[in-house]
Amino acid sequence: MMIIKTPRSALASSLDGLLTALAWAAFGFLFASGVRSIVASPAHAATEPAVSRLLPDAQALLAYTLVAAIIGLLLSAWACYNAVRFSRLDRRKPADEPLPDALAVHFGVSLAQLRILRASRTILIHHTDDGRISMIDFMHDPTFVKEFAQMHR
Repeated sequence: MMIIKTPRSALASSLDGLLTALAWAAFGFLFASGVRSIVASPAHAATEPAVSRLLPDAQALLAYTLVAAIIGLLLSAWACYNAVRFSRLDRRKPADEPLPDALAVHFGVSLAQLRILRASRTILIHHTDDGRISMIDFMHDPTFVKEFAQMHR
């Protein structure tokens, strides 16, 4: 099962599978040759059985396995916590469009100015030092003069 699902070509998937199989084969070869060299060690071959020679390495591998399992459990717990905490949120859909009244209040303009802002193709907005809108210059839009004249009749 893939965690990240993106559309991929058959060639890319095959290459990925081949490289993964080669990596596992290399790991198996290195692991087997390491165990073989420990078992076939001539220094302790007569005095100690092969199992007792593998025991210190097995304890280290067991420690690594336990650490990996603990980290896996922590990551799983974190994922479950996030799934419960954010289960009511659907982040895959866009947020609702704000109402015109809320937008006008947020930007500090009137509803009429907001309508003109949305209809205008070219506007020049001046801001204060703290980021608030200080002036809106509609005169750069040639269609504004006609709309403004109709609005103020």
